[in-house]
Amino acid sequence: MQESVILKGHLKKKIMKMDLKIIALTLWAPLLVFACVPAGAYVEQPVTDGATIHGNVLFKGAAPPPRSFGLIVYPDMEICARDSDGKGHRLLRDFSVGRDGGLKDVVVVVEGVRQGKPFPSGGPALSMKDCEFSPFMSVVRDGDTRTFHNRDEVIHDIQTYAIEDNKRGDKIFGREALPDTTFAEEIKVPKGQRIIWTQCGKHSFMQTWSYTVDNPYYAITGDDGTYSIQDLPPGRYRVTAWHPFMKLREQTIDVAPNSRVVVNFEFGK
Repeated sequence: MQESVILKGHLKKKIMKMDLKIIALTLWAPLLVFACVPAGAYVEQPVTDGATIHGNVLFKGAAPPPRSFGLIVYPDMEICARDSDGKGHRLLRDFSVGRDGGLKDVVVVVEGVRQGKPFPSGGPALSMKDCEFSPFMSVVRDGDTRTFHNRDEVIHDIQTYAIEDNKRGDKIFGREALPDTTFAEEIKVPKGQRIIWTQCGKHSFMQTWSYTVDNPYYAITGDDGTYSIQDLPPGRYRVTAWHPFMKLREQTIDVAPNSRVVVNFEFGK
């Protein structure tokens, strides 16, 4: 009888110790999860009272003319001339301005958001057709995989660089794109840099741009210069508008729960 009491006492102590361990693990588990997240990294979580910011990006004054490239000095003239001015020149339009002055391909970013909605799945996809990259503008984050699809019958020489102080900086990667092939490359952005420029080494009028972000609260303006960013947590933010050939624009805004905030930008003269 005495042995039975002793055994029951030991069993009770073991159960109590197990309960304490479970309680401790329950309390520490959330902290362990956050401890695995790098300092300053964006955390995805549900947004229940998100706001929307939207607006227009306008270009004031006359847009700069397109850059002209004489096709006679480039290889694969027959293919590349499919999209030309009809006079032997290929035009590169760095500025696409709509009828009402809306500026296309401006990247609008809400800076400093540390938690909120998830990133879109997958990195950007770029195609090459008639010696032209499409789209002209994309958004990436460090470590994204960018897909290239060469739909031309000729080889393109893909060269990607970081741009620093309006100058070509570190080379991110270089690779030939064989006719009618698709390949993917991981984008490793040099620390402290955000602007990525890609050009074909054989056809210098083939150019495309990417802007690096660290949160999913961004948009690229459409043909009419408009944009919209949804599910933004309430708070005070700095909103920037970037175009590769213009000075960065920025505004500071206060966002209330479930609100709609208009943020417009102007470029040009």
